[in-house]
Amino acid sequence: MKKLLGMILISLLCFNFSIADNNEELKLIEDYKEKLLDSGSKRDLKQVEKICSKYQDDKAKNIIADSEILSFLCSGGVSMLITSEYNDMLLDKSISHIDTCNEYKKIPIEVGEYDQMSLNTHIGIMNYCETVELRANFKQDAKHNLIKDLDLEKLNFNFLSNKYYSLSIPEKDITKKASCFLNLKEEKSLDYKDIKERCGVESVTYQEESPAGSEGELASYELISESDLTRNWIVILDYFYADANEDGYMDLVIRFKNDGSYSMAVQTMTTVITSLSANNYKILNYNK
Repeated sequence: MKKLLGMILISLLCFNFSIADNNEELKLIEDYKEKLLDSGSKRDLKQVEKICSKYQDDKAKNIIADSEILSFLCSGGVSMLITSEYNDMLLDKSISHIDTCNEYKKIPIEVGEYDQMSLNTHIGIMNYCETVELRANFKQDAKHNLIKDLDLEKLNFNFLSNKYYSLSIPEKDITKKASCFLNLKEEKSLDYKDIKERCGVESVTYQEESPAGSEGELASYELISESDLTRNWIVILDYFYADANEDGYMDLVIRFKNDGSYSMAVQTMTTVITSLSANNYKILNYNK
């Protein structure tokens, strides 16, 4: 009996030591986590790197076991949390978005370890911040304002063109001229099937900078099939008046995306339309 009691006592002592060791390790993991989150809240990514380096050293020395939460935070997780936080901040209309954008752009974020959702969020923030900066930096007044006579509710689709993208619907191919236009005031998104049907054309062709080509080289895409026409679309993000090239003539600035049913976020583009004489409109050679 005494021998049995002794064995039970030894077992209990070992169990308690195991709990103590486990609690000590959990405390160490929690301490690392708090330090990482605190550094992230201060946007101090250099300190995050130092903490993660020490965590890796401790793990190699078996001082601490592998932790999923610490591995996540040290593999871009802290930066992804910062990106998510700034995305939420930019949804708040009560704060200065130009200041928020300037803050975000100063953070030395490395997106190489981002998951697809966080990368798309980051690209979305950068695109939006570019729009905010354009609004802030472009002159908001000009001596001449002939562009105001351009009917925004009947905008020619061909005006959605710049150095990196060109939508071209030849006048001779249009069979429904009365409806072949974009209502810039009301429409935020439309697919190429909408454009095809409104203009009464057999297909829609656009040119876009090819990822595999050199900078400024455009590849041509003709959309004919139902699937191609519906899985690609144009998104209108913003438009405003400004003297973009500071020539004394007000311009119409449109921010838009050539988007589609693919996981990767796309860059926002800009088209600038100007008028130097009454009822005569042309696209400026704007490079962003």
